[in-house]
Amino acid sequence: MDTMSRMKRSTLFPAPTRWLWAMPNLSLICFLAVGVALLWFVRSNEREVQHDTLVEDVLSLDKVLRGELLGRQNQLDILARDYAHEQLKEVRFHELATSMMHNNPEVLAVAFTNEYGEAVWSHPHESLSPIEFVPAALEPIQRTARIGLPSVTPPFDYPGGGSVVAMAEPVVSGNKTLGAFVAIISLHNLLHSYVPVWVAKRYQVSFVDINGQTIANRQDQDIGDNPLSHDIEFDPPGNGLRLRATAYRTGWPLWQHALYWALGGLSVLMVWSLWVLKRHMHERLMAERALTREMGMRRAMEDSLVSGICAMDTSGRTLHVNRAFCRMVELNAAQLLGRLPPQPYWPPETAAQCEQVFAAILRGECPVNGFSLRFQRRNGERFDVRLYASPLIDGEGRHTGWVSSMYDITELRRERQALKASHERFVAVLNGLDAAVAVTDKESGELLLSNRVFRESFQLGEPDGAACALPLSNLPEQGEWLDPATSRWYQHRRRETLWVDQSRVVLHIATDITERRLAGDWERQQTEKLQQTSRLIAMGEIASSLAHELNQPLAAISSYSTACRNLANAGLLAQEELDSALDKIAEQARRAGAIIRGIREFVQRREPKRMPCRVGDMLDTVLSLLSAPINRHGMKLVTLREADEVVLHADRVMLEQVLFNLCKNAIEAMMDMPASQRELTVETSVRPGWLDFVVSDRGPGISPEHLEKLFMPFFTTKSEGMGMGLNICRTIVEHHQGRLYVEANEGGGSRFIVSLPLILHTQTQEVETHAV
Repeated sequence: MDTMSRMKRSTLFPAPTRWLWAMPNLSLICFLAVGVALLWFVRSNEREVQHDTLVEDVLSLDKVLRGELLGRQNQLDILARDYAHEQLKEVRFHELATSMMHNNPEVLAVAFTNEYGEAVWSHPHESLSPIEFVPAALEPIQRTARIGLPSVTPPFDYPGGGSVVAMAEPVVSGNKTLGAFVAIISLHNLLHSYVPVWVAKRYQVSFVDINGQTIANRQDQDIGDNPLSHDIEFDPPGNGLRLRATAYRTGWPLWQHALYWALGGLSVLMVWSLWVLKRHMHERLMAERALTREMGMRRAMEDSLVSGICAMDTSGRTLHVNRAFCRMVELNAAQLLGRLPPQPYWPPETAAQCEQVFAAILRGECPVNGFSLRFQRRNGERFDVRLYASPLIDGEGRHTGWVSSMYDITELRRERQALKASHERFVAVLNGLDAAVAVTDKESGELLLSNRVFRESFQLGEPDGAACALPLSNLPEQGEWLDPATSRWYQHRRRETLWVDQSRVVLHIATDITERRLAGDWERQQTEKLQQTSRLIAMGEIASSLAHELNQPLAAISSYSTACRNLANAGLLAQEELDSALDKIAEQARRAGAIIRGIREFVQRREPKRMPCRVGDMLDTVLSLLSAPINRHGMKLVTLREADEVVLHADRVMLEQVLFNLCKNAIEAMMDMPASQRELTVETSVRPGWLDFVVSDRGPGISPEHLEKLFMPFFTTKSEGMGMGLNICRTIVEHHQGRLYVEANEGGGSRFIVSLPLILHTQTQEVETHAV
């Protein structure tokens, strides 16, 4: 306690030491800042003076160059006036042009042009020819020769002369323009001839275009990245031409170098003095830093702990407590230090237990698992702790007391209790499910969790653990499965998920569907019986018509047989006539057999059988069965058959029954209508992905209140009907993944539409394979 207090009170004069350490650094920084600022000021002033001088030199040079170009323009004006007064001939022109070019090196050529810019006279010969290929230069010359105004062309490249401009002066006589005198001026020669040498030594003088690109300069030297330059517009010739002067980079003067060397020397001297001062203060600074670091580390460790620490001597007197301990019991250190048991944070109901634990600690009984106690805060709130104790040994190895650490486990206990209650609720809900639920490890297949239904259904004794033959483990992700042990059917699903320890597990869910399958089988059997009954009733209703249909081929057979016998008795029967009569008898016999076979297949009770069937053949069979009632009731039959060649993989008899029932209902709906309105329409059509059968009638139609109940079992509008026909039809169509619906006919009556998917063949095969 005393040692720690002395360490906390020791400061070793940190503030003066830090100031002594910072003063040399601050002096050096100030000295360097003043020196750099002075040099920057001198350099900036020098740059401003150089820039002002540059501007004055550029303006002076611009004045000189403009004067020279005006002189060339005046010379061209003299030639134009002499030519206008007919005082200039070609010989005299060549003499004057030679003199102009000799006295003015920037003049590369002189020419006289007509109004089209074509050279009449030129010196040297053909010197104006390159301009013909430069429209930007030819156009100003033509304009001068036509309208009589002087002009200067934009810069252009001239063979052997680099970048040039052409000055044009018109020849005007009265109100008539006779042409123009043109002088080609070399920009490079212009700079080389009239830029003074002293200017050329200080600056690089150049002409730049409107884009800032150099087109001619006084001399080509490296100017580096010197930003000191100035340019002005050069007019004439204008056209974006600018005169630019850039100062050559020069080295610093000797006095500046001397100033920098002096500044560097003083800086080195300052650093040396700082190093000497640092060497003298090193030991004291190291001791101060080590002590501060140790105290800070100890304080940070104690303050950052979430566990409470309490140190006491061999008699049980409290020597030290950390911040976490004070925060737990809501007492400050002054209230705890120096106290002997009993402590103020012992609650009355557990004071005896706390006293026994502290006595055991003083005796040296410190179990590895610690002690579980209940303390109280200053406001009386109780909290549970786990307390661990160990001997307190000083630096000399002497046992001076005991140090204990405790952790608040109140929330931990509450979370464990809540987790236990939550687990119990989860297990209760899981065991209350009707479905069998299990979770297995993906790698080992070990059963991690199962509910009561799962264990009872598959007769598992242990609630979880390894299982050598776990049900549902080798089945697809979902489907129906028959348990061979119990002969029960299950709808099972399986998917992977993450377990509480983030391992991959498999969740199995199995629902007992045995009763549902039995009910489905019974319903299917009853539906088949109803379909069979419906077909028999339908055949009974048209029995007389079918008898009439059979009488026709039988009567024909009898007639052909009697005729053959009579002819044979009379000796008039030829072999060809006999063969023809026998063929007709065989054809009528096949017709009668087809009628009998169609009736037998239609009414025969059998399992649904899918096979490829042609739409046209199905429709022919149905219409042949209905031909008798259609003729007897005077019905007009209209067929629109666009899909006869389409082949479906379906139960042909079932689809024929659907079409037969719909057509028979349509006939019965029109029996009370006038004969002129009895029109039965049967259509087949194909649209993308679907085949449509449409049966239309011109009957009274279906009222809206009957429309919603039309396909319900045992609903009928007939006095003698059972109300199962349309329900059976819809069941058959939906069995083929199709739709059956009704809508009003535009001309009166109803339209029953059967839509079947054209992919029925593939779908049906997949369904049958899955069922097997």
